[in-house]
Amino acid sequence: MARLTRRQSLALLACLPAGRAAAEPYYIDGEGLALRGYDPVAYFQQETAQKGARDNRVRWDGALWQFETDENAALFQASPGVYLPEYGGYCAEGIARGFTRISDPTVWVMVNGKLYLHYTIEAQNRWASDIRGHIRLADKNWPNLRGLW
Repeated sequence: MARLTRRQSLALLACLPAGRAAAEPYYIDGEGLALRGYDPVAYFQQETAQKGARDNRVRWDGALWQFETDENAALFQASPGVYLPEYGGYCAEGIARGFTRISDPTVWVMVNGKLYLHYTIEAQNRWASDIRGHIRLADKNWPNLRGLW
C-alpha cells in the first residue's frame, strides 16, 4: 500500500467534512472569516448573499465578520444574535445527518427568520424534502456536535 505524502494527506483532510476537527463555534475559513466574508446582515436586510468589504470587518466571538455597508455592521454589533447563521454556519443538512460540514454562503435559505446554509444545492434539496424534520434533527444533533469542541 502506498503512503501518502504530507501534502497529499493535508489535501485529503481538506476535502473531508469538518467533524471532530472543528475548533470554533462558527465555520471560519483560513483567513479567520465567518461566512467566508459574506455579510450576515445582507441575508436579512437585502435578501441576498452579498460579499462584505475587506475594510469593513468586525471581530465578534472569535471570528471576523465582514459587511457590505457601515449600516449593516452597526446592525450586527447592536444585535449579533439576530443575524447569526444557524448551526454556526455549517451545512444544515450535514448537521441534520449528524456531522459538521463546511457550507457555501451562496447556498442558503431563510426559514422563520433564521438563516440556514448548505454545502451544495443538492444538499439543500435533500434538506428541503423535509424541512421541519431536518430542522428537528439538526436542533437535536447540534448541541452534541458543538460539544466536540
